[in-house]
Amino acid sequence: MPIDEPELRSRLAQAAALSSPPRVTTEDVAARVRRIRRRRHWRAGALAAISVAAVAGVASAVAIPLHQGGTRQGTMTVPPPAGPRLSYTVTVNGQARAIPARTGALPLFTVTPGERLTLAVRVTVPRPQALTGLWLGITAGTETAAKVPAYMKPILAGGSRSLQPGTQRFVLHWTVPAGLRPGASCELSADFAWSEGASAGAIAEFAVPLRSKATAPAAVARRLRALALHAVSSCDGARPASIHAVRTTFGKAMTVPDVVDGINLADSAADPVYLVLMKGYFIFHEGGGVPPGVCAHGPSGHYYSALFDGATFVTLEASLGDHPLPVPLRTLGPVLNLGRSVRGRGKR
Repeated sequence: MPIDEPELRSRLAQAAALSSPPRVTTEDVAARVRRIRRRRHWRAGALAAISVAAVAGVASAVAIPLHQGGTRQGTMTVPPPAGPRLSYTVTVNGQARAIPARTGALPLFTVTPGERLTLAVRVTVPRPQALTGLWLGITAGTETAAKVPAYMKPILAGGSRSLQPGTQRFVLHWTVPAGLRPGASCELSADFAWSEGASAGAIAEFAVPLRSKATAPAAVARRLRALALHAVSSCDGARPASIHAVRTTFGKAMTVPDVVDGINLADSAADPVYLVLMKGYFIFHEGGGVPPGVCAHGPSGHYYSALFDGATFVTLEASLGDHPLPVPLRTLGPVLNLGRSVRGRGKR
């Protein structure tokens, strides 16, 4: 017996209502996505699927029993639509960065307020699925797939037109806002649609370097400590057992397993970065106290590590795990003890 659309919607609603309360809120998921911006993966509809699962506690594929007169007739599975994995190459004033479809590593470009940028974006659409729309524009870190992406300010290119499999090139022009403050950033984002869904996400990030006064050792220590403490919440209410940081180069950081997961995250191997390692019991969570049960079921760990750009302090990579880094920080450069004092130095 076929099932019509109203009946399908009704049973989907019943399945959602009967599911257990969420262990992780949509705010937790959104905060984690914002925080680990550098490791975005282009999975079609991924953010929407995460939000639905968090709110309703329903699996991504919902099995709905079909009945007629009390007799079980079969089971229908409703899977989420699988969209194309796009890849990009972004060139900003002659500097090119590739964004592979699978790693999704987000490249960082340093800019100055009022600077005029020429952006060349090569978009590769894999076979066999064509796009029904594509928009490229500037965002403030929040991307939501929409019919007309109003969150883009401004929209630099695109519209509701068919894009066949293959490579398309877009040349864009944008002036960095004069009011963009040192340490602030914005993103170049892409919003695309296909016949069964839509997806959105950042493909490049622009950040303004800090002033020299803000890069003094004491100021750097305070900023790194604040960034680390803000990124996670304690699961047991205790202060971190230790917080250490080291100033090194991107090339050296790339030699440490589990620190970075991608390429083209900085301009060159010689670019300065800060590697922070914090020990305790943490979870990716914002907003003060951690709700009961979240640490047991959420992305928790006893070691938080993060890599920050040395000029802008933009987060290049962040992760939680139950083991320390396999390479001692002191092998990468002078170690700063952020747990004891903003001026104290220690070794690890």
